Amino acid sequence: MRLLVQIIGAGIVILSLVDIYLTVLFPRLGSSLLSLPLGKGMWRLFRLIARIVPFKDDKLLSHNGPTLMIATVVVWVCLLICGFALIVWTELGSAIQSSSGWTETNFITALYYSGFSLTTLGTGDLTPNTDFHRLLMILEAAIGFSIFTLTITYLLSIYSALIRRNTFALSLHHRSAGTADAAEILARLGASGELSGVQQDISNMARDLINLLESQQSYPALLYFRFQETYYALPRILLLAMDTATLMKTALNAQKYRSIVHSTALAELWGGSQQLLIELSSFLVPKSRSKINESLEQVWRKRYYQAVKKFRDEGIETVTDLEAGASLYISLRRKWNPGLVGLTNYMGYKWSEIAPHEI
Repeated sequence: MRLLVQIIGAGIVILSLVDIYLTVLFPRLGSSLLSLPLGKGMWRLFRLIARIVPFKDDKLLSHNGPTLMIATVVVWVCLLICGFALIVWTELGSAIQSSSGWTETNFITALYYSGFSLTTLGTGDLTPNTDFHRLLMILEAAIGFSIFTLTITYLLSIYSALIRRNTFALSLHHRSAGTADAAEILARLGASGELSGVQQDISNMARDLINLLESQQSYPALLYFRFQETYYALPRILLLAMDTATLMKTALNAQKYRSIVHSTALAELWGGSQQLLIELSSFLVPKSRSKINESLEQVWRKRYYQAVKKFRDEGIETVTDLEAGASLYISLRRKWNPGLVGLTNYMGYKWSEIAPHEI
């Protein structure tokens, strides 16, 4: 029984250390043992509370991300303290004794001893009497010091990536003049029919999107930072990126703007947004059949016609065969719209909030 308790304690310590390693030192989407399931669980809890408590959903859900950061650190620390406590519990009164009389042998005392060691405060009034337990105390103190250092590094990295994501979102918001319409972005970039500088703008957008893709892969917890302002929403960012690429592929005159339509910048924007959506949807969003009916396709067709008209009003040359362009637009949109709608629902948004121009 004594050996079993110590094995369980060692297992808990190893589990927490592996999760810290995978979350902080080897951060990739899906590699976490505890942190990502914790994030999913907390998100479900916050969504449930938001439905019950009579507060605005956005206000409550906006606190999920910071709360998740606190909960993650607390779980790591508690698991380490409990794990080491199980290892030393059966040694209280023998290998570990009180410096002032009788030694309590309950689990609370073991937690007390482990907590003092992990937080590098010392051992309190309990002292190890064997070489093994002295070394174990040093090991626990070293782990505790390292964990606190890594935690600070992790939090700084998370918030640095969050600032970059919000900056990109705010840039897209103002590029579209607050409309969340990709056609507005392209119309402004090509005002008076001049698209000479659009390739650099699209390249900058693609670079920011690839940065977002890598940040999201490295720090999955970023997904659970949900702000009240819709223009910061990850689905809004993806909509503007993918719809911009889709319109450029289907609405612009391919002959006149061949250098743009076939540019590496557009390929990067299209490929990066697709990869980000696929990875998030396949890993976080429950699988469901895509519901694309004729009425929805009619909405897309109408949206395409409006975009083409906007381009022509700005002097931008568009496709000669409007119906073929609309069909291609619908075909490309069928590839990404279901996944984006699923992510939108998962994040607790309404589609009308993400794409108000499609109402």
